[in-house]
Amino acid sequence: MTGRERLSQARLLEALRAAEPTDADAIAALQQASFDDQWSADSVARLLSGPANLSVVAEREGRLLGFLMGQCVVDTAEVLAVAVDAEVRRAGWGAALLTGFERVASVSGAERVILDVAADNGPALALYAARGYETVARRDRYYASGRADPVDALVMAKNLVI
Repeated sequence: MTGRERLSQARLLEALRAAEPTDADAIAALQQASFDDQWSADSVARLLSGPANLSVVAEREGRLLGFLMGQCVVDTAEVLAVAVDAEVRRAGWGAALLTGFERVASVSGAERVILDVAADNGPALALYAARGYETVARRDRYYASGRADPVDALVMAKNLVI
């Protein structure tokens, strides 16, 4: 099965687990390959060791396929970063990571999830909208690192409790 073939949601969720500080090197490498704003393995390890950490990874046969770095403070969970390996993008891993994170956040007492996304990131915006996220604010020229023209961030939110 290639990375581009869509797996069932149940199979994707089976590949998720809680991220641990020992995942820091692999997460940092994927983060650096995916974003202009680069995080060091030490920064990732500190986030993963923090008391608010709710991060999840997708892994198959010992290979990191994606991650969602997130945290929960009081009743609000926040997505800090999501990345999926380029070889397996568009196969449902981003949606699975988001679903797994929402489940962990809800069990941890979160009533809502918030996140920032670049206004020009069409695939991410489509994913979040399909999952029930709504734009609640805009941060002008928020994403500037590595860009000739800074891009606005959209702040999106989803209520977990109805």
